Amino acid sequence: MLSLFFAACAAKPFSTEKTACEAPDFTTVVISDLHYTVSPSEFNSIVALEPLVQEVTDALIDQVIAMKPDAFILTGDLTNNGKEEDVKDLAAKLRKVRDAGIEVIVTTGNHDFGQAAHSINAWKTYILPLLNMREKDPASCSYMTDSHGVTVLAMDDSHPGDSSGYFSPETMQWLRQQLDQAKTAGSRILFLSHHNVLCGEVSPMYSSYLISNEGLSEMLREYGVQLCMSGHQHNQALWQKDGMYEILNGMPIQSAHTFGLLRMDENGVSYHTEEIDLQTYGAPGVYEKAMELIEKQSAAFLSTFANLCREKKLSEEETERVLSLIQQFFASYGRGELGKDADTFLSHPDYALMQSVLWDKNYGPWIEELLKNPPADSSQLSFPWQ
Repeated sequence: MLSLFFAACAAKPFSTEKTACEAPDFTTVVISDLHYTVSPSEFNSIVALEPLVQEVTDALIDQVIAMKPDAFILTGDLTNNGKEEDVKDLAAKLRKVRDAGIEVIVTTGNHDFGQAAHSINAWKTYILPLLNMREKDPASCSYMTDSHGVTVLAMDDSHPGDSSGYFSPETMQWLRQQLDQAKTAGSRILFLSHHNVLCGEVSPMYSSYLISNEGLSEMLREYGVQLCMSGHQHNQALWQKDGMYEILNGMPIQSAHTFGLLRMDENGVSYHTEEIDLQTYGAPGVYEKAMELIEKQSAAFLSTFANLCREKKLSEEETERVLSLIQQFFASYGRGELGKDADTFLSHPDYALMQSVLWDKNYGPWIEELLKNPPADSSQLSFPWQ
């Protein structure tokens, strides 16, 4: 079990000196889209735990330190809008991880400085000094680190004042150089970004989430990259195409509040998700408050759908059945389990009734597209090296 491995694994200090190529033995905790802020909203009906983002982050940090992985990876949108006070406060928390001998590896996200041009200065002041950059791209905040036999490419696909994801020609050239060096050395490669690499290729519905550089996925396959990790969509998902996998990491302050556990060794890759243990690592009362916020979010969410049921003149009994199925769908979606649950939903006796309520409100077509072309179960993944 990967969780047992983490419990037994001692923290390993990292250095800035190059090491000879070695068989991979790399363990990491992975999250995305923390959206950290020192001034959260009092209640967010979309992101349930935003009011507790500081407390949830503290619990996550303490849990990561207790687990003693080799690295802690954050794939972008570390902060909610790149404000200096948010970046500075989060950097102090990440410094605790680094000082415990756990390498901090991050990518930029559109919320980190894509929201405002000045935000990149805070990133360079507080975040970059925490990173173990073996090689840095002169044209961006992309960098390479080689940790425990794995070449990690932490890519900067975000740009000040622009929320889309893409690499400049200079960064694409730098990336190819890094891939070439890793392939020559025989190193396994982990590709990190905020925007996605594969999902929009597999399902056109997600094309706007893709890194827009033409030929990127083909280039990665050319150099033997088998695993990419990204975020941006706030929900767990897993995509696979032509021998390459992409894990989209979920948002820890969503109601599922999960993180990923990844191990890369000489045999291949293993990954699964776990929940942040607020009862063990959270401050007193945080777990109870989190449950209250999740319940409040669920009630607000379901009231919207209850109103749609009333508009369609459904009976009280029919409304209860529809709301129950909607709850089941979004719970599966949030856990990243639509891949295994899709057929169950499509064949459910209340599916047609639910769609009669949702179809003309855009929810219906979106749900059907997800169920007919679902991502794989992204709560766990394992594969051998090819």
